[in-house]
Amino acid sequence: MNSSNRSAPAYWEKGSGSRGNSRHLEVSGQRVKYIGPGSADKDAASVRANTYVSPSHAIYYFEVQIVSKGRDGYIGVGFCTADVNMDRLPGWEPQSYGYHGDDGNAFRSDGKGRRYGPTFGTGDVIGALLNRAEHTISYFKNGIDLGTAFTDVSEEKLYPCVGMQTHEEEVLANFGDAPFKADVESMKVEAARRLEAQISQTALPDRGKVGSILAELIFDYLVHHSYFESAAVVARDLLDGAVEVSPKDRDEVRLRAGVAEAVIAGRIDDAMSDAERVAPGVLQAHPSILFRLHCQKFMELVRQRDDEGAMVFGRTVLVKAATTGEDQELLQDALSLLGYDDPASSPCGNLLGTKAREDLAKSLTAAILKQTGRREHSALERIECQLEAALGTLQNLGDPRIGLIERAGPGNAFK
Repeated sequence: MNSSNRSAPAYWEKGSGSRGNSRHLEVSGQRVKYIGPGSADKDAASVRANTYVSPSHAIYYFEVQIVSKGRDGYIGVGFCTADVNMDRLPGWEPQSYGYHGDDGNAFRSDGKGRRYGPTFGTGDVIGALLNRAEHTISYFKNGIDLGTAFTDVSEEKLYPCVGMQTHEEEVLANFGDAPFKADVESMKVEAARRLEAQISQTALPDRGKVGSILAELIFDYLVHHSYFESAAVVARDLLDGAVEVSPKDRDEVRLRAGVAEAVIAGRIDDAMSDAERVAPGVLQAHPSILFRLHCQKFMELVRQRDDEGAMVFGRTVLVKAATTGEDQELLQDALSLLGYDDPASSPCGNLLGTKAREDLAKSLTAAILKQTGRREHSALERIECQLEAALGTLQNLGDPRIGLIERAGPGNAFK
């Protein structure tokens, strides 16, 4: 399957942290061949990719085809930081990791390897997987997963690297320009599923009689949006009757919904009267909304083509009610409607549209909720907003887990 790494390195380059063994390597783009003496460990030489793996990559994978194992197959494949001594094989120096073909051992930061996988040689394709979300490095041989080689991999800037030591060893890298042997997309999906499972298994605090926080959130959401029958079912079946929809809740929500419906229908006097009934003092506490309601009443008169009534209302109520600069701007836009034979097609014709009514209804509803000590949005909706903000922050910080969250499918914990 052809799956490339975004911002993938395109070629090998000789590192600066070497004593001169780079001359033992013949480097051409993604191909490297050992041409040195290859008589001892001191003759080893490595190259690294021209750029490091972005910290935002949750899953990064590259492959190395063993064109020739050369004399002894002392070939290492892995990752390293920029300041690693490149006169050594991957994994022999601090902050480097390598899987070696001659013995199948995995090396991490020293020359003492541990048994890991099979040996590899001419014709084999070795894949290296850096999983930043789980802080691991794994390897693949000819597309087959060999399992986790290293855990607790914490270096921020790691470069793909390969090293050799004996004559005629030669490799060709694939950084995603050609199809991989391994199924990288499946790796990413599985990693996303593991992350989701980890989140799902997080223990929530005991709430005593009310055992399900999620059920509480659903109940609150349903009541908030007037779905009383559904809320009653949730209370009965999921919360064991520990909560209920009170008559007061029903009356208040219905009155609040009635206020919004009156505004959208253009019945502004009814809306103001009902608003004061459900939340006494709300209009006095929110003078800007009160002025918008007056303007809306004026515009309803304009819509009805009652120009005389609109002019009287504008002169006796609207002009006197405008107290702020924002009020004055809205007043001028509203009064300008009277200068057109077809106010709806005028530059300020949007004031007569349905959206203007809906926006006003939303603002008035928010004011009523605030006046009665309630929030504009349900707890579940606030959590969703907080989650989106948190994900945005993690994305800006380059957290690699974001890539897995974006890859998760519909209906899971991230959607």
